[in-house]
Amino acid sequence: MPPAQNADRAKVITLIHRKGGAGKSTIAVNLAAVSGENNPPASPDDPCPVAAAGTDPQGSLEDWAARVPEARLPFDYIITKGRLGEIPELVQDPAVRRLYVDTPGFMETDPDADLDADPLGTGPAAKAMEEVLEHTDLALVPLTPDWLTHRPAEFTIERILKPRGIKFLVVVNMWDSGSDRPDKDTGLCKELEELRDWCRQREYPFAAQAIRRYKIHAKAPKEGLTVIDYAESGTALRAREDVYKLALAVEQAL
Repeated sequence: MPPAQNADRAKVITLIHRKGGAGKSTIAVNLAAVSGENNPPASPDDPCPVAAAGTDPQGSLEDWAARVPEARLPFDYIITKGRLGEIPELVQDPAVRRLYVDTPGFMETDPDADLDADPLGTGPAAKAMEEVLEHTDLALVPLTPDWLTHRPAEFTIERILKPRGIKFLVVVNMWDSGSDRPDKDTGLCKELEELRDWCRQREYPFAAQAIRRYKIHAKAPKEGLTVIDYAESGTALRAREDVYKLALAVEQAL
C-alpha cells in the first residue's frame, strides 16, 4: 500500500528494476546531487535535507559517494545493505525532506510464482525491499534501449509496484542520441519513440526527458563526480539538462 500521507515526513523516491545494469545508481546519485544543490541546509551546521540510501549489498552508492569530496557532496548518504529499520528512521527524521533510494536487482524474486503470490519471496533481501516499498512515494523504473531490460521492467511494474498501489514513472535511460538522429520528415528519433511507444502501449507514465548515454556518466563514479560537477563542455551541459529536467518531473509527480 502507498505510504500514509504525512506532510512532515520525507518523500521517498526509489530507483527500482528487477535487472541490474539499467542505471539505477547513476540516476539515484545524480538526482540526489541536483536536489541537494537546490535545497542546501539553512546554515552550515544544519543537516542536509536531502539524503540517499543504498540498499544494494554490493554498495555501489557507497563506493561512488565516498569518492566525492565532502565539500562537493550536497547530500547525506547511508548504506543499509539490507539491514532493517534504517529507512523508516530516515523517513521520520524531521531534517530530511527528500530520500532517494538505490535498490539492487531482485535476487530472490520468483518469476514463476502464482499471480496472486508476492514474487519478492520471503528471505532477508525480500524483507529489506518490502520495507523500502512500504515507504516509497514514487518509484522510478529505468528503461534502456537494451531489449533485455524491457521484460524485467514490465515485471517490476506489473508484479511489484501495481499490486502495492505505488506510483511510478518510467525513465528512458542510456539513450544514444548520437546515433538515433531525428527523422527529417517527422522530426522524431526512431529508437526513442519506440521506447516511448512501449510505455504508451502499456499505459505506463514516463518522463518526457530521456537520460542520454554519455561516457561522462560512466566515468563519474571512479572520478568522484556527480552531474553538478562535470567539467564545462557541451556534453556536460546536455547531461546536466537531462537530470535537471528529470528532477523537475519527479517533483511534479510527488
